[in-house]
Amino acid sequence: MAGSTNPNAVNAQWSSKFAFIMAAIGSAVGLGNLWRFPYVAGENGGGAFVLFYIICVLLIGLPVLTAELMIGRRGKMSAVGSVVSMAKAEGKSPWWALQSWMGMIGSFIILTFYSVIAGWVLAYVVMIGRDLLAGLATDGLSAGAFSHMYGAASDAVLAAGGSAEAAKEAGTQAVTGQLSSLLESPGRMIFYHGLFIALTVFIVARGIKGGIEKAVTILMPAFFFMLVALVIFSLMEGDSGRGLNFLFGFRVDDVTQPDGSIWGGFMDGLKDGSLISAALGQAFFSIGLGSALMATYGAYMAREQDLPGSARLVALSDTGVGILAGIAIFPIVFHMGLNPAGGPTLMFQTLPLAFQGMPFGALFGLMFFILAFFAAITSSIALLETATSWLEEQRPGKQRVGIAIFLGLVVFGLGIFQALSQVPDSAVNQWRPWGGMSLFQNGDGTGMDLLSFSSALTDIVLPFAGLITAIFAGWVISTTTTSEEIGFKSDRWFKVWLFLIRFVCPLAILAVLFYSLIWVPFLAS
Repeated sequence: MAGSTNPNAVNAQWSSKFAFIMAAIGSAVGLGNLWRFPYVAGENGGGAFVLFYIICVLLIGLPVLTAELMIGRRGKMSAVGSVVSMAKAEGKSPWWALQSWMGMIGSFIILTFYSVIAGWVLAYVVMIGRDLLAGLATDGLSAGAFSHMYGAASDAVLAAGGSAEAAKEAGTQAVTGQLSSLLESPGRMIFYHGLFIALTVFIVARGIKGGIEKAVTILMPAFFFMLVALVIFSLMEGDSGRGLNFLFGFRVDDVTQPDGSIWGGFMDGLKDGSLISAALGQAFFSIGLGSALMATYGAYMAREQDLPGSARLVALSDTGVGILAGIAIFPIVFHMGLNPAGGPTLMFQTLPLAFQGMPFGALFGLMFFILAFFAAITSSIALLETATSWLEEQRPGKQRVGIAIFLGLVVFGLGIFQALSQVPDSAVNQWRPWGGMSLFQNGDGTGMDLLSFSSALTDIVLPFAGLITAIFAGWVISTTTTSEEIGFKSDRWFKVWLFLIRFVCPLAILAVLFYSLIWVPFLAS
């Protein structure tokens, strides 16, 4: 069978190879690269983490990505429909579509909290831009981020007779406190969350060529241009030596952290499995593996397009963006004497403070958050497209616009609860019981909020879906079908892919799932 003959196969197709590559890279490149990668790398020893992340991408991420694109292009339907179609063609159970169901549901869950975090990004674009305009007359374009706000807070302390040190502390708090201020304003969070979802729905509702393709072919080139500009700025203005050593260094003499050497953290991470688990988790989250994204976009691929080459380009581009984000961030962090292991707040508190203290920090800080918005929107349209394409398949004749709006409203409604779960205890009076909501109470009264729970849940669902994808592509579908559809130029490379997808990927994913779900809870008990 040279391709799908299913009468329900999709008719839409990318207009060019460039459009597909931009769409696929856009679906992979997102906040996972700009927000998650730097802080996960910082928490896991910098260069040691980067090494294992690259290994995970090459040995696990790339084979699974190739399999997902193959499934989508072969089936020419939604992610679920493509698996069902291929399974039936092979005389196998349609229940293998469980992996696509898990991926599609996982994508939907991701979007409900992803849009909240993307809303924070939009809020920061507005805040930095507004502060830049407010201080333009006095500070000019060379001012740091939140310079006007910083100066007002400092001046107020000095006017009250406070010390210079107290004035500096007040200015710092004015910058780092912007995230807290946002979280304490549920209405603002919900507004920006809703605005982001509305933009996502608008693009998806216009279809593949009229919406998604147009958006990514404009946004992704602009994204890469701004990222390169930020990297140059960081290397020129930041502590490039320490930043690059932290990101790529492995020797004790080269790189140190406040709590010891990277090499020591590297060895500890290997002993308890946390380093490899974090690296594989980042690979799945960043590329979007197991989430049905690539199978969905693969359905719109042309038959003549080089599938292995496209998969390599997407995986390497996604990895490259993550590394470039690290190069753009860590020299600035070290230059300002800040903690590279700043955790999830690195992007929203540490970086704005770093941009505040640098020449032209406001301009480049604004550019960074616009960059993050572009990354977020290109990923979110892919997340929404997975469910949209499936519903279109189930309800032929229904308008895509109506389906996209319906799904957008559901995401918006669920996202409200995700946003309210971030409201701190100090601001929950009128929003109870959502502020500080904990799903799993510990003895000390702490627990996991809804957004953290949703993120943790998808960290399990996506690898499980990726595991089933690897088994389905490696053992259920015949080698004749996979070889024909993927189209490796060399039989040797097909055998390498087959070995990886049959043995390396399933065993590695199982090992990480065992570590995360069984070993860590056992040690904690």
